[in-house]
Amino acid sequence: MTLKRPKRIITIVIIILTITGYNFIRKDFQKAESTIYFNATIITLEDGLPTAEAMLVEKGIIKAIGTSKEILSLKNSHTKAIDLKGQTIMPGFIDSHTHVALSAFLENMVDLSGFKHKTSKEVWDYLKAQALTKKPGEWIVGKGIDPVLVEDLVSPNLVFLDSLVPNNPLVLISQSLHTYWVNSKTLKKVGIDNFTKNPSESSFYEKDSLGNLTGLIAEQKAFLPILAVLQKDVITPKSLMNATTKVLKAYAKNGNTTIVSAGITINDAKPLRLYEFLATENPKFINQLLAAVGILPKRVPYPRHFIYIRQDKDFLLPKKPIDNDFYSILGVKFWYDGSPYTGSMYLNVPYLNTDFNKNSLRIPINSRGKALIKKDDLKNLFINYTKEGWQIAVHAQGDVANQDVIDAFAEANNEVDVTKFRNRLEHCVLLPESSFDKIEALNIVPNFHVNHLYYYGKALDDKIIGTERANIILPVGEAQKRHLKYALHADQPMFESKPFRLIQTAVERLTKEGDTLGFNQRISVLEGLKAMTINAAWQIHKEDKLGTLKKGKYADFVVLDKNPLKIPTHDLENIKILKVFINGNEILN
Repeated sequence: MTLKRPKRIITIVIIILTITGYNFIRKDFQKAESTIYFNATIITLEDGLPTAEAMLVEKGIIKAIGTSKEILSLKNSHTKAIDLKGQTIMPGFIDSHTHVALSAFLENMVDLSGFKHKTSKEVWDYLKAQALTKKPGEWIVGKGIDPVLVEDLVSPNLVFLDSLVPNNPLVLISQSLHTYWVNSKTLKKVGIDNFTKNPSESSFYEKDSLGNLTGLIAEQKAFLPILAVLQKDVITPKSLMNATTKVLKAYAKNGNTTIVSAGITINDAKPLRLYEFLATENPKFINQLLAAVGILPKRVPYPRHFIYIRQDKDFLLPKKPIDNDFYSILGVKFWYDGSPYTGSMYLNVPYLNTDFNKNSLRIPINSRGKALIKKDDLKNLFINYTKEGWQIAVHAQGDVANQDVIDAFAEANNEVDVTKFRNRLEHCVLLPESSFDKIEALNIVPNFHVNHLYYYGKALDDKIIGTERANIILPVGEAQKRHLKYALHADQPMFESKPFRLIQTAVERLTKEGDTLGFNQRISVLEGLKAMTINAAWQIHKEDKLGTLKKGKYADFVVLDKNPLKIPTHDLENIKILKVFINGNEILN
C-alpha cells in the first residue's frame, strides 16, 4: 500500500509535466481580440458597397461593415474599438507572381544592381572591394547585373572576371535571373569545362570561336550544377531560414497579405515545411516542437502563401490538391521561353541588330529566341496535369511564346476540360491582341509583368525590339476592356514587390525616363487596385475568401496614409503602408 502511493504521485507528476510541456509547445502567437475599426475611409472594392466607415473583426473574420454609427452599436464589453481618424483602409494586396525561395537565396548576396550603382566602374569597383573582404577560396556571389539599368555595362568575360577576382570562386546573377557569369575558380570547383555538354539548345555554357568557355551561362538548367554547390557550401539551412523570415516581413511591409510563389526552385521538401509552418493558421505539433528546440523559427503573423511547383520538380507535388486558405500547393509552373534581355524571348520578328543587343546583351544577330519545351510535349503535359487536377501557370514573354502556349491549351482542351482551372499566362510582354478571343474561350488569365515597361521600356523601344513592338507590350487595357481577371506583378526578386508602383505604371504607361508606351492600354486606379486584390484572389480560386472587404471574408487589410482614389496618379508610389493585418492580426507596427 505504501509503495502504490509514491508511484501514483510520480504518475500524476509525469502527466502534469506532459500536459504543461504540450501546452507550452502548442502555444502560438497571441491572436487579435474582437475589434471595431471606425472613423475610417474604407475602400471595400465591393461593387455593392464600394465605401464604408467602420468594420467589426472577430476571430479573423469581418463580421460587419458599414457606417461608424452602425458598427459601434455592435460593441460589447469584450470588443476593442480603434479610431482611425480618417485614415484609409483597403484590402491587403496579393502578390500573385513572386519567388520567395529565390528572394531568400539572394537576400545576403553582393548587390551589383542598377538600383545601387549607376556606372560600370561603380559596379566592378564595388565587387572588387567586396572580394578583398573575403578569405582566399571563399565564395563570392553577386546579384543584379544589368546592362539596361547600368547603361555602360558590358557583359563580362572569363578573363575579366579572373582578373577582378583571382582567388575566390565567383558567381554573378543577372537582374533578369536568366543569365549568369562565373570565373575560372568556379568552373573548376563545379567541374565544368570545354567538354561539358549543354543541357539544351536554349540553356548552355557559352563558348568563343575557339571553343573555349567565356564564363557566361544561359538559363536555369545550365546553372543548376553551380546552384547545387552553392546550396551545399554557402546557403546553410539556418541562414536560409533567417533570410526567408526577413523576406516575408518585407513582403508584408509593402502591403502584401498574400503571396504566390510561381515556380519554386528547391530540390527537396524541407523549405515547404518552413513555408507551411510560417503561413498556416493551425501549425502541426511536430513543427511547433521543432520551433521549440530552435530548428524552425518562432511563429509570428506572416502572409498567406500559395505555391506553384516547377514542372521539373513535380516530385514535390502532393498526391492531389489540398484546399487551404492560408497555405497550399496550387499547381505546376512551366517556362516556355526566357527573358527579353538574354535573347531568349521567343519572337515572330527577330530582335533588332543593334550594338547594344550584340555587345551588352550578347544576343546573336537575327535571333528570334526559341521555345524551351517542344509544343507537342507542352500539350501532353497540360493534359496529364489537368487530369490530376492541377492548375497550370506558364511563363511566356514573346508573341510566338504566348500564341504557342494558348494553342497548346486549345489542343489539350480537345481531350480534357482545361477551362475550369483558370490556367495562367505569366508576364505576357508581347501577348498578341489577336489571341484574346481564344484566351476568353479557354478561361485563361493573363498576369502582367508591368515593370518591364517602367524600368526597361526605353531600352526595349530604342535598342532591343523597336518602337512598333514596344508600343504594344503588356496589353493590360485590352484585358480590362474584355473584363478578364488579369493581375499585375513585380516578379520579385527581379524587382521588389511594391504594389503601388505597379499600379502607377499600369495607369500612366510611363517609362522611368518619362516616355509613354501604349497610351491606349492605360487602366484606371480603381481597376489597378482590383487587379492586385480581387482579380489576383480569383486567379488562385480564393475570391470568396480574399480580395475585398465584405462580411464573412477574412480580415486581410492595410491602413494607408492617403486614399489612392483621391490623389494624383504620380503620387501613388509614395503612399505609405501604415499597418498590415492578416486574419485580423497585425503584422506590421
